[in-house]
Amino acid sequence: MTAAPNAITAALERVDEHHYRGQDRRAVRQTTPASVIERHLPLLDPVPGLRILEIGTGSGYSTAALAELTGPQGTVVSVDVEHDLVTRADRLHREAGYTTITSLAGDGYAGAPEQAPFDRLIAWTTPPHLPKAWTEQVRPGGVIVAPLVCAPIAYSTAMARITVADDHTPGQVTLHRGQYVPMTTAALDRSRYATVSRVLDGERYPSYLSAPWIAATGDRDLAERVFTAVLDAPHTEPLGIGWPEVEHFKLWTLAQDPAGLTVAHRGKETMVGITTSDQVGLVALFPETRIVADSADSPALERVRGLYQQWKGLGGPRIDELTAHTVPVDQGWALELNATTRDTRRSRI
Repeated sequence: MTAAPNAITAALERVDEHHYRGQDRRAVRQTTPASVIERHLPLLDPVPGLRILEIGTGSGYSTAALAELTGPQGTVVSVDVEHDLVTRADRLHREAGYTTITSLAGDGYAGAPEQAPFDRLIAWTTPPHLPKAWTEQVRPGGVIVAPLVCAPIAYSTAMARITVADDHTPGQVTLHRGQYVPMTTAALDRSRYATVSRVLDGERYPSYLSAPWIAATGDRDLAERVFTAVLDAPHTEPLGIGWPEVEHFKLWTLAQDPAGLTVAHRGKETMVGITTSDQVGLVALFPETRIVADSADSPALERVRGLYQQWKGLGGPRIDELTAHTVPVDQGWALELNATTRDTRRSRI
């Protein structure tokens, strides 16, 4: 049995969103929009009777939707690191009449070992890697859906659907579009991908430079020089695509791992592209898609234009056409992108 998209839409409609999120949908600070939940739940295939572990309770809205989908014979265990959110969600579930939900306060990185095994696991927050605890707690043949970092650089997250193998290791991996906030866990080093990070005047969030090629040198002066060049890059020109197509280009670029690969954030812009010791060529992903460079005749700009044209020439591969593999790390597996893509164009016609 497979959960049809219309079944998921119907389940979400049966949940009183205002009950969980308030009339303005802002009762809880960290909460996933209903449209995003609806986009990612089909990856989980949450059919009646399943036992599901949810990492990241938030408002409890998604938990209630999972309870609707798994029905009276199913079970949903939801874990959140914030005790107040768990207490709140537990009360709201009882008021709404749900009896198959268990709400737990704890570090989601560890899962819920005392409640295992599970048929499915879904996370609404990004762990540092795929935790071994998760694969151990999901039955062989079961499915994990979680946002995972795909490259050793900032802003490289994709939603991964992973089938658990017979030995409780990651099996088949497929990728999908999706970004979620970093998990609050002692296992996460929040500074690991930022080469330079600084809050600029008048900005709420820090601007940063994430460039593995610079980090490998250990040269702080070089890092500061390139960071300044990115902040000051004056040249801009239009790009032929908008959001979310540009997100597919971003992850494809990360998979190619070109020399000088850089992700940067300045002000309200997040960008991906190429930097050198004295050149900048980046594609701004949002809020306005465009190309940014140190000058109109910058070699780095030419390289970024070339990457974009190559991506377009391949038909604009989407994230779900990219391939990835898992690599063992301490207490789990890292996800690494492959430069090749799956040929799914035939199914798109």
